[in-house]
Amino acid sequence: MKIGILSDIHEDVNSLKNALKILKNKKCDKIICLGDLAGYSVPYYHYLRSRNASEVIKIVKKECDHIVVGNHDLYSIEKIPTYKAEIKYPKNWYALDYQTKKKISKGKLYLYDEDTLNPMLTKADRQFLAKLSEFLVLNVDGLRIFISHYAFPDLVGTTRFEYSEPKELKKHFDFIKSKNCFISISGHDHKEGMYFFTPNDVKHFGFEKVKLPDTPVWLHGPSVANGTFANGVMIFDTKNKTIQAIPLNSVKHQLPDWRKL
Repeated sequence: MKIGILSDIHEDVNSLKNALKILKNKKCDKIICLGDLAGYSVPYYHYLRSRNASEVIKIVKKECDHIVVGNHDLYSIEKIPTYKAEIKYPKNWYALDYQTKKKISKGKLYLYDEDTLNPMLTKADRQFLAKLSEFLVLNVDGLRIFISHYAFPDLVGTTRFEYSEPKELKKHFDFIKSKNCFISISGHDHKEGMYFFTPNDVKHFGFEKVKLPDTPVWLHGPSVANGTFANGVMIFDTKNKTIQAIPLNSVKHQLPDWRKL
């Protein structure tokens, strides 16, 4: 089976349409979305006039077979994650002012108030996002595939921590093992190409086709959104156990000078 993989759309409806064209031309049997349908952060994107979270949600609902929630999705509906990455959120977290949240989080959490615009969701949009799971286990061709926006214990990616070493992922590998899963797929980091993490190694691949290792693996790939990194999609061939990253070839956005300070 060919599984098309979308992640981190961030209200970029035009890039989403281009991504789906690629996956359909490649004759994918199923399409999954790894979260962050919403979330337009001003410094990192440049499609202000065309952004449309509601249209993205409408298309994803129609075209995707499996969808998990991302950190920006939860922020857009003011929902605290189930898997909190050991962060103690006050019950009134979203009612707190920015300075109070900054003090409580001690730099560990993304505080979207700084640069994220209102996605202007409908009531139906909010209800849809609220029902999305933080992870799913797919059974395909004898494989159990764990999908989430990020890695356990931060399954939705609400913290500022970015995994870079295999040893940092022990809890994640233990968690997917408890679900009898061998393969884990995520997004969130907006990587160019793909990163493969095993319990003992990490490898970076570009926009290419790669054979999966015969060890537990956590892999994550590019964003659909046209931002500061090269965007794209992935296709997982479960029969041949290969995964391919395909670029959308969008012109990368340049981070404004004021944001680099």
